[in-house]
Amino acid sequence: MGHQRNARERADAGPLELAAARMTRRPPTLRLGQLTGTWATVYAERDRLEADADRDALAAWRALLGDVDLADVVALAAENPPPPGSDEQARLRRQHLQQALAAAVLARLTLLSRAPGWARFLAVLASGLAGANATGAASGDAVTSSADTVAAGQPAAPGAGEDVAAYLLAAQALKGLAATVARVLLAGAADGATSAQLAKAARGVLAEALPLTLAVATAVAVAFTAGLTSAYLAFGAGELAFITAGDTNVCATCAAAEDANPYPVASVPAPPLHPNCRCTLQPA
Repeated sequence: MGHQRNARERADAGPLELAAARMTRRPPTLRLGQLTGTWATVYAERDRLEADADRDALAAWRALLGDVDLADVVALAAENPPPPGSDEQARLRRQHLQQALAAAVLARLTLLSRAPGWARFLAVLASGLAGANATGAASGDAVTSSADTVAAGQPAAPGAGEDVAAYLLAAQALKGLAATVARVLLAGAADGATSAQLAKAARGVLAEALPLTLAVATAVAVAFTAGLTSAYLAFGAGELAFITAGDTNVCATCAAAEDANPYPVASVPAPPLHPNCRCTLQPA
């Protein structure tokens, strides 16, 4: 289900995310905030996982920020404010400047892979994904047995799959952060901000790290669904149903997925179908 996002997240959205933001008039099958029984427990566990993963990832990320030096990028932005005007030449110049700034910021952020805290950052991401997969599996067991509790198991140790996923997640987050910093620098330079003001704005974006927390929440949801599906397979489910869930009307993407139920296990659309998607799966 697509939640309304703030302007910064919307600016990062691609075609799929923008399509998902268009709401239908149809309420979700599982209305969050009104759940009882098994699904109330499952979503409570999922919410806890996402909150813990975001908190831990953000703490590990902020521990790295002392090693980030964007002084030359800030100077580049201050010395090259985007041209005014709405003509094609001005638009292309602004686009070029934003791309150049994003590439420069990404190059500086990529250097963090040499910092002492980088391995810890990746380990935190991998641990969050492993925990989400294990809790997803326990939640699947609860759904198939109609239990009102999700069995707590031992914390899962990250495997090779989670390590690779953590690396890809970190790369995605760095790219999103670089693009966001570039936009903020370009907008500040256009408004005549000083180098000190631009540097402060860039540090604020990196500390808030919205692209990171959004990417982590999405990756945790992916891992949770993978664990959920594995439990359904172990239960012997031959078909699965896509179930819409959320607080408001569902997006067109998720509504269409639910309308096409049921699916063979191998071809079911696996949530999340877009950032902030809250939909799930259950045996058909």
